[in-house]
Amino acid sequence: MSWSLHWSEVAVLDANAAALGVPEWELMHSAGSQLAEQACLILAGELDSPDGEPAVAEGRVLVLCGPGNNGGDGFVAAALLAEHDRIDVSIIASHPRSKSDSALRARGLAQSAGVPIEICEDSIPANWTEPDLVIDALLGVGPSGMGVSLRGSIAELTAWVRAALEERDSACRVLACDVPTGFGTPSCLPADHTVSFHSAKLGMLDAAGVVGEGIGVLSIAALPWPPETLDPGPGDLLRFPELDPEAVKGDRGRLLIVGGGPYHGAPLLAAMAAMRVGCDLVHVAMPQAAAARARWPVDAIPEPIPDQGTFSRASLPALAERMDAGRGVQAVLVGPGLGRVDTTLDAVRGLLELCVERDIPTVVDADAIAALPKGGWPRGLRGIATPHVTELTHWLSSTPPSEIVERAVRDSGWDPATPEVENICVVRTGATDELHSPFGRNSSISGGHPRMSVGGTGDLLAGSAAGLLASGMNPWPSSRAAVWLLRRAGENAGEEFGPGMVARDVPEYIARVLSELI
Repeated sequence: MSWSLHWSEVAVLDANAAALGVPEWELMHSAGSQLAEQACLILAGELDSPDGEPAVAEGRVLVLCGPGNNGGDGFVAAALLAEHDRIDVSIIASHPRSKSDSALRARGLAQSAGVPIEICEDSIPANWTEPDLVIDALLGVGPSGMGVSLRGSIAELTAWVRAALEERDSACRVLACDVPTGFGTPSCLPADHTVSFHSAKLGMLDAAGVVGEGIGVLSIAALPWPPETLDPGPGDLLRFPELDPEAVKGDRGRLLIVGGGPYHGAPLLAAMAAMRVGCDLVHVAMPQAAAARARWPVDAIPEPIPDQGTFSRASLPALAERMDAGRGVQAVLVGPGLGRVDTTLDAVRGLLELCVERDIPTVVDADAIAALPKGGWPRGLRGIATPHVTELTHWLSSTPPSEIVERAVRDSGWDPATPEVENICVVRTGATDELHSPFGRNSSISGGHPRMSVGGTGDLLAGSAAGLLASGMNPWPSSRAAVWLLRRAGENAGEEFGPGMVARDVPEYIARVLSELI
């Protein structure tokens, strides 16, 4: 069992598995098989076992199937249960057709097995014939997650089954496929048993690991995913915020980058990457001497600050004003090219306090990492740190990053049973990037092009992650998408530029990779 998956991560990992060569049908058949096995165990457990002989699964099973892949799991389970002589199985489907090719194939499998299918899209069945077990395969954990109100025929069917069970004080059991339909709402169809695939989903367990109301007995069923499925991959772009054809300037976020001083190129490389991941507006604040040396990209917005040579607390009022003006800023990146003089590190700490006060997610990169609390994380700061191995050692010594981020969640009062658990990510960069987020969230990624070791690629990673934060993604999914995008973009850029590739060649390829997959 891995971490409790965010609802959107289910589709992410399915897509990553597909990219690794696992067909969707294989996943669906595995899920349906394990659902059927659990149903048999429940039915056998309800029977007496005379003379100490093993109980036999028998009884009447009603499978409720929705139009999506969750319904496809239910169709597969029904077809497999129909092979048992002492199990009588029937299906009520909420819709006449299934949405995906795999779910259509599963529906056909149930039909071929001779399982009767009643469609309730137009009318709810008139009579309730008491089953021994209801399998709830109406809705999975779509991107909206728990707590979303039911609609249409699924709402009507769920209410009909609930009423039938309550009115008759029924002994019928309910087995939920992955998550009970309507979980987190008053109209939930509560389950006696739930089979959740790969791991629990956010909201199913509370902060103490106790199973939530309506789940019943929770079982975890493995899926045939290669181990690399959990690492960042193309499926992570499914969490990229959807483009709005009616959007106006700023709807996809405003990013403030604070960097420069001894160096002027690093914050501009980060800005180029942030713009190429789709952030609308990127402001770059650097000391005036560095700003004067820089060759500014036409799309980056200079943000004047009073400091001349190095960043100091003298610039904090101007940055606070930028954070509070108009629609504010939706993310901050601090660190590229800053330098590590004491006054600068003190100013970084002040800037992080401003971000915490305004609840602005922040990427702490490069020189700014030295301003983080030794062995800890600023309380209440949502964000990402991107240290290389030396920076990580100076910051955390021998303390594992996983311990730091878990402690930070608790200290900040965030609820690990909600998306707040994704509020922090530490990315240890290198030939292999290692990602650490709270409560078991960890992954790694390698590959790309050998020239990705060139100076400036760390700035591109920080800018990509910050741009995704500004666009509305949480730190954990932003980090995953950023590391994958950058390595894929670097690989493509390297094919064209070869040994002469430099960091500024890569941002355009970030946009091209996004264009291929979004």
